[in-house]
Parts: sequence; C-alpha cells; structure tokens
Amino acid sequence: MKLSVYLITKNEEQRLNKTLAQAAKVADEILVVDSGSTDDTLNIAKKFGAKTIHHDWHSYCDQKHFAEQQCANNWVLMLDADEVLSEELVEEINRLKSGVPEFNAYQIKIVNMFPQDEMPRRFAHSFKPVRLYNRKFASMPKDLYNKDRVNVAKGQKIGKLKNHIHHFCILTLEQATNKYNIHSSELVKTLAAEKRKVSKLRIFTEFPRQFLHYYIGKRYCLLGTQGYIQALVLANFRFLKIAKYYEFTELNKKKKD
Repeated sequence: MKLSVYLITKNEEQRLNKTLAQAAKVADEILVVDSGSTDDTLNIAKKFGAKTIHHDWHSYCDQKHFAEQQCANNWVLMLDADEVLSEELVEEINRLKSGVPEFNAYQIKIVNMFPQDEMPRRFAHSFKPVRLYNRKFASMPKDLYNKDRVNVAKGQKIGKLKNHIHHFCILTLEQATNKYNIHSSELVKTLAAEKRKVSKLRIFTEFPRQFLHYYIGKRYCLLGTQGYIQALVLANFRFLKIAKYYEFTELNKKKKD
C-alpha cells in the first residue's frame, strides 16, 4: 500500500517542520498545496522532499479537494499544517501499510494541544474525522464550504485507528486572534451558501452561549488558566462568525434597495 500525505499551507513556517518530520515517516509522497506563502513555508516543504503546488484560495474544501486530486496514490492521508502524527500513530499506519487494510476509510482521533504541551492533557478536547482513506471510495468535496469533512461512499464501513494526531492550533494569542478572524470570514461563505437566516437575538446571546459550550460542555474548565483563555477566544470566534454574517446580510439588503 502506497500512501500520499497531502496538506494545504499559507505562511506555516513556525509549525510545518514538526508536521512534515512525522508525516515523512509514513508517506511515500508528500504533497503541499500553497495559496501564497511569503515566509519559509515552501523551503521547509522542499527540505522534506514534498511536491509543492500553488493554488489560489477559494475555500477550505476546494483547496483540500484540489490537493487530494494531485496525489499520485489512491490511499491518502489528509493533514493540516498544525497537526503532528504521534509516534504511536506512525507505527500504526505503517503496520496498516504493510498489510491489506480492512476498511477503505479510517477515522483518526485529533487531540487539541496547547503550545507548551508535549503530551495531550487528560481532558483535552478531541474529535474523530475521516483522515486516512482510499480515493476510490471517499473524497473531499469541491465546494465553498469550510468544514473538515470527507464524503465516504454509501455502503462503505469506516474503521477507527487507535492512536491520535496532536493538534497545535494555537501558537500565541495574537496568532489565534488573526487565525479566527480569517476563519470566521470564511465561514460566512458557508452560511451564505446555505442561505441561513440569523436572528438579531443571536448577536446578543452567541458569545455567552458559546463560552459556556466550550468552558463547561467541552470541559475547558478542567484545563486551568489556558482552558479559560481558549474558551474565551473560541467564543469570540463563534460570535464573529454570526456578527459578520449578520453584517453581510444587512449590506446585501441595502444593495437590493
């Protein structure tokens, strides 16, 4: 089983070394699709033997779909530039490669990490998307949505890998604020594509509701000061998404008038 690892980048020099160092341990091919980096991202990618391609940004899913389609192998592993394969996961994937996979798509647990963490915290937030799959039976959709999702063909059973990916989504508060400001604008495209309606009430309730969702519901309260800070940052991100979409719809109304 030959495996292509693909990821999309833009100005990821601070995190890409760790990501590609681990990816190289399982990859027969590394493909990096970049949307205009001005830092050392492309040089780092080339250092690990990655094939680099420029592709203008349209949406998260569109960029991922393009990257997937450039892969030389049917079996692919999707990674983000802030995700690092654990050593245990490297071993598990290599064992899978040496035999015949039971499934054509596998979920992988992704665990959020704080910048100073070397191992996941006990109550760290995690999620389990499909990330390792055979392109004959699954694929990233090409659309304007900005959701981390792989569409698996009907009737295909999905396997689960035991080990996990470390997700270093936050470097500094400045970086996180800039990231979520951009991402909230991207999510406005998703809401517009769905023709969603947002009430004025949500402008007032979104921040406190989302703070409780993360701090209590997602157990960030168990992660100390960092958990409190991150719950606030994420609540603000969700608020910005709603506020920006409300602004978008109001401006469109004025244009029609």
